Amino acid sequence: MADLQLLLGVFFRFIHVASAIFLLGGVFYARRVSTPVLNVLPEDKRMQAAAGAQLRYRSTLFTLVALSLLSGLYNFLMQTPHSRQYHIAFGIKMLAVLHIYATAVLWATSPYGDVDIAGKGKRRLLSITIAGAIVIFISAYLRSLSQRGF
Repeated sequence: MADLQLLLGVFFRFIHVASAIFLLGGVFYARRVSTPVLNVLPEDKRMQAAAGAQLRYRSTLFTLVALSLLSGLYNFLMQTPHSRQYHIAFGIKMLAVLHIYATAVLWATSPYGDVDIAGKGKRRLLSITIAGAIVIFISAYLRSLSQRGF
């Protein structure tokens, strides 16, 4: 029984980390590569390419969000009780994660595509990237707290 719990714990942690990597990596790619390339195209081609990219990424995004939520919930429920300091940092992390999810869904479901419309596309992607870095930092902090027994 203990071996099964260990195996499930490793599996769900892998799913959780991998989904976060793919989600943030996709956003980083869109911000640094896809958007600048699309912005040099003529308007009609740009809108067509952006709509196609947005449609393809939308299903991937929803899958990654679902995997991240489910695996994160499993990881949270299987943990031992933690200190107040841990829960404060965890709450801040959850606020940043909710910002990432909401902004990513708004970006992926925008009727304008994922191109830069009056600067909103770039700002959304940048805010997701910054919030992702904050979540990674807080996650490392939480991991160090749990390893020290807090």
